[in-house]
Amino acid sequence: MATPSRIDLFVAESLSTHLGELKAPFKITSVGKNSDFDKALAARTAEDSPWILIVPETEMVTFSKSKVWSLESIENHAGGVILISARLEKTLETWGSKIPVLDVTDEKDFKQNHAELLVRAATQWERWNLIRAHSASPYSLKRLNEIFLMLSAERDPKQLLATCLRESILMTHATSGVLYQIEERDGELTFVQRFVGVSGANPVIEEKTTKIIENSLCGYATLTAKPILTSDVSRLKSLAVPTYNRNIDYAESDDISSLLTVPFRNRRNENIAVIQLVNKRMPDGKVATFGTEDESLVASLGTQTATCLETVELYEDVQRLFDGFVKASISAIESRDPSTGGHSERVAKICVALAQATTDCDTGIYRSVRFRDEEMRELEYAALLHDFGKIGVREEVLVKAKKLYPHQLGQIQERIRLARAVAEINMYQKSHGKGGGSAQSEFNKRLAELENYWNTIQKINEPGVVLSPEDYRTLTRIKAELMPIDGAEIPLLSTEEFEALSIESGSLTENERLEIESHVRHTYQYLKMIPWTKDFRHLTEIAYCHHEKLDGTGYPRGLLSHEIPLQSKIMTIADIYDALTSADRWYKEAMPVAKALNILHAEVSEGKIDPVLFELFTDKKIYLLTQSEITRNTGS
Repeated sequence: MATPSRIDLFVAESLSTHLGELKAPFKITSVGKNSDFDKALAARTAEDSPWILIVPETEMVTFSKSKVWSLESIENHAGGVILISARLEKTLETWGSKIPVLDVTDEKDFKQNHAELLVRAATQWERWNLIRAHSASPYSLKRLNEIFLMLSAERDPKQLLATCLRESILMTHATSGVLYQIEERDGELTFVQRFVGVSGANPVIEEKTTKIIENSLCGYATLTAKPILTSDVSRLKSLAVPTYNRNIDYAESDDISSLLTVPFRNRRNENIAVIQLVNKRMPDGKVATFGTEDESLVASLGTQTATCLETVELYEDVQRLFDGFVKASISAIESRDPSTGGHSERVAKICVALAQATTDCDTGIYRSVRFRDEEMRELEYAALLHDFGKIGVREEVLVKAKKLYPHQLGQIQERIRLARAVAEINMYQKSHGKGGGSAQSEFNKRLAELENYWNTIQKINEPGVVLSPEDYRTLTRIKAELMPIDGAEIPLLSTEEFEALSIESGSLTENERLEIESHVRHTYQYLKMIPWTKDFRHLTEIAYCHHEKLDGTGYPRGLLSHEIPLQSKIMTIADIYDALTSADRWYKEAMPVAKALNILHAEVSEGKIDPVLFELFTDKKIYLLTQSEITRNTGS
């Protein structure tokens, strides 16, 4: 596209310091209010050059009072607005149909990339010419902005290209058309999808993979990056280049005379699509030849489509990046704690289902809650990453299956063997003395005592065994025993081992339990370092609060109900239920569903878990969603 020799930049005073020095063709004028803008614009009414107003959306109300926004003024003074706002879709929805919005960007991006932003706007000189040339047609400035708004809001690449074809047909009064999406595969440009449309109907999408060569109008226009205006297809010579090829070009009708073929390229000068329009119809029904105005119109729409497609592809790339990061994170967690394999995925599945049930609920305190798709995805990611902080917990604590670590149990066993050896030595010494007759009896008694010690330790080492008073007395006797070896006294049971075996239930000491609980803080510390997009701005906080309870007895911060996000309350139910019912944890048996629900109900009765969410969880039988996965994983 040709760049105009001069472009007037009218910049709101609050932004003027961000621009600095700009080279031709830009001429900067600072405007503080609507009257300044009108005066500055009036001073250049005779000049045939475009203008751009750069203003924060918050100040646009003042500038919107200008008379320049009338259709008559736009005909004589081609220009548009770059709005500075962090709310792309909302901003376009508010202003898109009222003023010619050229672009919307946030202040940070404007500060860093304003030169690129302005150059991109400068290359769209055809758009301003187009607006003036077509100001009297049904596709006025308002309609063009409506189309641009529609394209900017679309997130489906197929629908984006289909909309471009449909609107191009309508804008140029074509009877039909075809659009090819282009990709580079194995180093060669390839048509990968074909969109075929007729006026007034939505295009049909066909899968088509064809290597692009110069044997068609679409292929030639793509490879040369030049539009082709064909007034009469019948006059094209079959051996000349370019030529009409029914296998590639539009062939759904035999009544084809005039064609307009326009390639689309993005800002990186990459081919993304080529469009071909058929038979421009005049009001009297006669077929006319497409003109340069039609070409400019379609090229302008193509530029917008290419920009929007880049945005969509970037969004998809970010989505794939997040998906890959989440999968890698889960793999890292499960490699350190195999006992929780599949836990994060099951919790995420339950969370999404319970959030959907909350959205569908029309009664109760959550009847106004409507989770958007983006919020559902945010909750799903938060659930998948809620145990990410386990990578900061010692592995021996994560995988601790019994009260004693294996090395501790081995050391105790060696001490007991040593105690047996000492007892045997004592027996031999006594057997040669005066008390030889009772030496064997004392030795047998000592062996039985040590055997009882070892059996008791093995029994109560299991996490499911509740420590009885008799077992505790036995442990106390073992701890009190000291063996004299080489002039020193070695305890049969260390203080640390005694404390571990004294655990009433479970396998963790108080310090180990606190270390496990610290995974929540680790999760928060890791996740907050990730520059999440706006769609995931609450993800870290949601994951951080999944062990909080409504009455303040949760951890790590002891939050109360009103301080806990609704999504975290949902995750709390999912996390507890799956932890209770999972059969893949070696330190406990899987709990029956009914018993797990009773435990959750008791938590509700104590004011720890949200009663409304639990009611939805049970009424909608959401707890059944993961039972088949648990059964499949355990082979039962």
